[in-house]
Amino acid sequence: MSDVATSRVCQQCNGEITTEQIVNKSAGLVQGVLLCPGCVEAKRKQLIEAAKAAAAAQPAKDEADEKLELIDELEMPKGREAPKILSFAQGSSLGGTHHEQDLKRGLGAVNEPATRCRTFHSKLTPAALAHMDELVNEFLDHNPGTYVKLATTTVGMFEAKLHPEPHLVLTIFY
Repeated sequence: MSDVATSRVCQQCNGEITTEQIVNKSAGLVQGVLLCPGCVEAKRKQLIEAAKAAAAAQPAKDEADEKLELIDELEMPKGREAPKILSFAQGSSLGGTHHEQDLKRGLGAVNEPATRCRTFHSKLTPAALAHMDELVNEFLDHNPGTYVKLATTTVGMFEAKLHPEPHLVLTIFY
């Protein structure tokens, strides 16, 4: 059943588009153009074919062509030091430090999606949870332009000195 007052017209084929088709997402805006279900399907197939053609045009890299060699420290070229093995967490937020000033994306406004996240974790004891509360509140106080968009929590095992311990993990998206 089509209501004349709520029907729209496809901008490509001039076919009728009902509100129900828009609600069911079989019709709607595609790249800024209002399309009926038939035109949406045709556009989808066109985009898939274009992506396949672009992928086919890219030369496939043969992994067998790439040679990997180990360089002995004694054979290292003059003036070049052997690479040092660094901890995965060194220089990252996994090491317990955060470098907000190094991030390139700006903070989103209140009505925009989240652009950053911050993760906190704590043992499941009253004192540890109170400390995590303090850390979260300090973080929000020191960043007045931060608007929390979403927060998720989970409980997982963290490796402790002697044995794994359950921890609460809180991720704040802002």
